Amino acid sequence: MPSIYLAGKIGKDDWRHELTGWALRHAWQDDSDGETLEAWPVLKRSILDTFDYVGPYFISDDHGCGHGDGTHGCGTDGRLLCSPDEDFPKRPQVRDLCLAAIDAADIVFAWLDDVTAYGTLVEIGYAKGRSKPVVVAAPRLSNADPYLAGELSNEMWFAFSCATHALVASSPREALQQVVDLFPTLESPIEEAFWAAYREAGPEGLRGLKPQHPVFGGKYRLDFALPERKVGIELDGYTWHSSPEAFTRDRARQRELELDGWRIIRFSGSEITKNPADCVRQAAELAARVAPV
Repeated sequence: MPSIYLAGKIGKDDWRHELTGWALRHAWQDDSDGETLEAWPVLKRSILDTFDYVGPYFISDDHGCGHGDGTHGCGTDGRLLCSPDEDFPKRPQVRDLCLAAIDAADIVFAWLDDVTAYGTLVEIGYAKGRSKPVVVAAPRLSNADPYLAGELSNEMWFAFSCATHALVASSPREALQQVVDLFPTLESPIEEAFWAAYREAGPEGLRGLKPQHPVFGGKYRLDFALPERKVGIELDGYTWHSSPEAFTRDRARQRELELDGWRIIRFSGSEITKNPADCVRQAAELAARVAPV
């Protein structure tokens, strides 16, 4: 599964906890002396049953004193003191753990709902510098401006300009559901090549394309599909489609799909390898003909 780092303003019992089923409260507890913190664990398939969570993690703090302004979960805020002898993690070590988790992540997601999320801006910049896919999302705001379809605050434009993908959503969960579609789990290099070419071109004829789409209650899975228009795209790699059994199975499967009203567009693996962009162009033109947008 792809791994993900969830950047954003840190607060007591914040949105990360709900997304992980509150597993963050017990997943990591630092038992060191504060000079060298224990490495963060990986929570497998904990984000929408799709992404492995790599960070950030938090020291358990039910009183909230470690979540005051500017504390980033690693110290008192000057107003509420649990214990003067409390050995909170040292800030440079917390920073190093955050950056190491970003290095380990396949995707960095940032939820920007507060323009004072200065640490998040550092994380976005660091992730971009490390050539990580960066998704920056924010809630729909009333003080909208023309940038990015007029839905994002002017105060956040620079952070969004660093993003690989910029999203607006009502909540982090809704935004992450969009991320699932942006970074699907694909089964072969030819599927990855086709999807990358599709994402780059964004042809109107394939608007709404879904990878790994289940049909007949999961009996079959189409490589790519336009479900509302019942158009499927199948990529026939030699390894999986060359045997007599596979040949027969593919034809029986296609007949069953066509009887249900599906139209199937097929490409060989060698066609995808040679020119994925041209395959995407042809698929878009064929899809528009058999099921107009």
